[in-house]
Amino acid sequence: MRERDARAEFMDHRMIKEGNALTVSEKNKKDWNDYAPKWAQLNHCEAVLRPVLESPEKAFHQTVWGLIQKACPFLEGKRVCVPSSGDNLAVFAFAQLGAQVTSCDIAENQLANAQKVARREGLEGAIEFICTDTMTLAGVPDNSFDLVYTSNGVHVWLNDLPAMYRNICRVLRPGGWNILYDIHPFLRPFDDDLKLIKPYDATGPFESEQTVNFHWRMQDILNALLDAGLRLRQIEELFDEKDYERPFWVSPAKALSGVRLSREEVDKGYDWRENPLMGLPQWLCALSRKE
Repeated sequence: MRERDARAEFMDHRMIKEGNALTVSEKNKKDWNDYAPKWAQLNHCEAVLRPVLESPEKAFHQTVWGLIQKACPFLEGKRVCVPSSGDNLAVFAFAQLGAQVTSCDIAENQLANAQKVARREGLEGAIEFICTDTMTLAGVPDNSFDLVYTSNGVHVWLNDLPAMYRNICRVLRPGGWNILYDIHPFLRPFDDDLKLIKPYDATGPFESEQTVNFHWRMQDILNALLDAGLRLRQIEELFDEKDYERPFWVSPAKALSGVRLSREEVDKGYDWRENPLMGLPQWLCALSRKE
């Protein structure tokens, strides 16, 4: 899947809090700073980056792009915030479309890599980079943004979704929109071979030596959004669009190791009769508004 494979063992919350262990945010921040060069190698290569710079809508699933257009038909001059911006592909796309973008990430090295791309591509003036935790959005001003967008692989790293959405609501202007796009929670109980490895309601924490992950359910995500005061306007459960360069089920680790599939193998992988994983929705998208 297009998300880092950070599989780990289930651990009780108390085990993370005992002793002198790093907090969830501190541990994940260190891991992402360490992993940033590989992430940039994977996502800022010409094969991935150039199509986004030339056709910014390609940074988004077609259905998600439709919701962005529904929320902000004209992005020119709009203020967009992208928390947990990661590879910053969405940030570059919004900037190319004329928006003023604030890119927020907990890892300084992720932001530094994105700044290099922005400077090289003449986008630096359209993007502000802020190193901050998505659960606090410290340093991001209140009531300022027309759109807050979170993309693939955000929720899995965060231990306090209510705080995340309270602060997303805080930074949105009245009438502003929030769009979330992430791995569908229905996939979390399965490994890549569709073997059931945990119950759906086992949300974590899942801790490894490097990271702490959480496998939130739909109810955890959407209730946090609603409790924050956002009004849910539309939900979409999406199937992956066929991608010969980066098929959904090929992990970043495999891609970095040189795994490449033929077009025939990719076609077969997108057929649910050949690959049962494709019988489940791969993505969850929700559109909400601060009213």
